[in-house]
Amino acid sequence: MTELGLAAALLAASGLGAVRGVRYLRATVATETTATPPPTAPLGTRRDLSSLPDLRVALETNGTFLGMSDELLLERVRTQPIARFKLNHGGSSLSFRVDFADGSRAAWKPMQTNMQSVPRKEVAAYRLNRLLGLHAVPPAAPRAVTRDELLEHLHPESLVALPRIKAETVFGPDGRTIGTASYWIPIIKDSGFDTPDGRKQTQAWLTIGQEIPPDRLSMAAQVSTLIVFDFLTSNPDRYSGGNMKMSEDGKQLYYMDNTMSFYVDGTGNERNREVLFKTQRFSRALYEALDRVTVANLQRALAEELGTPYEILTPAEISAVAARRAVVQRYIADLIAQHGERAVLFFP
Repeated sequence: MTELGLAAALLAASGLGAVRGVRYLRATVATETTATPPPTAPLGTRRDLSSLPDLRVALETNGTFLGMSDELLLERVRTQPIARFKLNHGGSSLSFRVDFADGSRAAWKPMQTNMQSVPRKEVAAYRLNRLLGLHAVPPAAPRAVTRDELLEHLHPESLVALPRIKAETVFGPDGRTIGTASYWIPIIKDSGFDTPDGRKQTQAWLTIGQEIPPDRLSMAAQVSTLIVFDFLTSNPDRYSGGNMKMSEDGKQLYYMDNTMSFYVDGTGNERNREVLFKTQRFSRALYEALDRVTVANLQRALAEELGTPYEILTPAEISAVAARRAVVQRYIADLIAQHGERAVLFFP
């Protein structure tokens, strides 16, 4: 079976539920149907790209991440020669830290037997994030790696996992695995918002009439946007533990770990519906940006990359995203009719 065949097998629908949202679902469904260095080559000096002033661009402009041009970061994860692969610990899927020859890094996931981790969907999440004008998903691009390249450049500390890596990595007839490489954020920490106390706190922030401390307004807005984003991507894994990371200073929320997503359920999965339909405050800019999430725009945003023999999303997955977008729009519009635009579109 090729990588495409394996990835395409991960198409599943979730059950219907969420009593609070059923009227939105019914109404919506009715209307929307390169050469690499030798293994012994020394690593280059580690460079944190965010420290290079000439790469800074306006944060207000679409296509930036941490103030850096997406295209700059994408070029690196696509083309930089690989010096090391180090297996990341934790989680049920194969995930590696990649050290490039110039000292920069990426997170890389190969095509694998774990059917809950489909690397191409990280690329889809990044591109949807761009379509919405967000800067929260690390730039990600397909990156093919040969069997020899992976095994020969494996970090010594990862050799103990070699049997697992060989067993779970899926290689095509040409000896390559088509994975996804994402910009490696130098420092991240847990936000705590996926804990029971954290969920209780954020739900209060996002309930009409509840106070939000002035110093938490920006973070509340980011959580609200993440809830919508996860509904659009149909990602049920956000609250499974450790999947809500933020910057070291606690000011920016990162929408990472999106490989378990984009199911073909036009009404959203039960977990995402539950969270969405408890949320009453949203970003005005995001609400307006939802109009851009059409099948035609998604097809353009998710166009195949040269040299990458797979669809970023299938036609069925794209149609499901557009259908879920309609669910969100109808839900927010209904809230506005009940409570007023100012109360619902609470964040800029």
